[in-house]
Amino acid sequence: MFKKQAQANSPTPLFYGLRSKVIGCLLLLLISFNLKADDNNIQDHNLKAVYLFRFAFLTSWGEFAPSNKQFNFCSELDLDVSNTLQALIAKKPTQANYISYSSVKDFERETCNVIYLSTQDPSIINTFKISQPHALLIGDGQPFITAGGMIAFIKVNNRIKPLISLHNIKPTELSLRSQLLSVSEIATNEGSL
Repeated sequence: MFKKQAQANSPTPLFYGLRSKVIGCLLLLLISFNLKADDNNIQDHNLKAVYLFRFAFLTSWGEFAPSNKQFNFCSELDLDVSNTLQALIAKKPTQANYISYSSVKDFERETCNVIYLSTQDPSIINTFKISQPHALLIGDGQPFITAGGMIAFIKVNNRIKPLISLHNIKPTELSLRSQLLSVSEIATNEGSL
């Protein structure tokens, strides 16, 4: 009887059971960490697309408001943000249209209200300003604002936020509503925070 109890209390089966549980927990932790990192990337472009859509409704357009009450959102082809924005607009066809482009020449017959650009090239941004003088030009990062862009997506405390240049928006004769300004960073000195 004592021999059977000694075998049952042996540390070997307990050690192997505990070891397999620890390894299992570590695997779950690693898998959830990878999923979390992927979720953050998905959230970034989803959040940018939602912001882009909301920008049109948080802007006072005055005489430049679309007569048919449908805003035209223009975005470059094959960007994650563009694809998400297009899917979002497809669910709200009475409020918006999606127009994809590959160059500024594509806008000869189109009027855009909100344009999402991936470039930070000042000459290209200026060409868009001339082609679409009453549109919001939106891109990514502080260099986009410095290059003449109006609103840029930046990361603040690991969260996407709009960075707004009131100086660069002024020539459009549009004004942004306080709800948008209150959740944004405001660029000063023509592009620096």
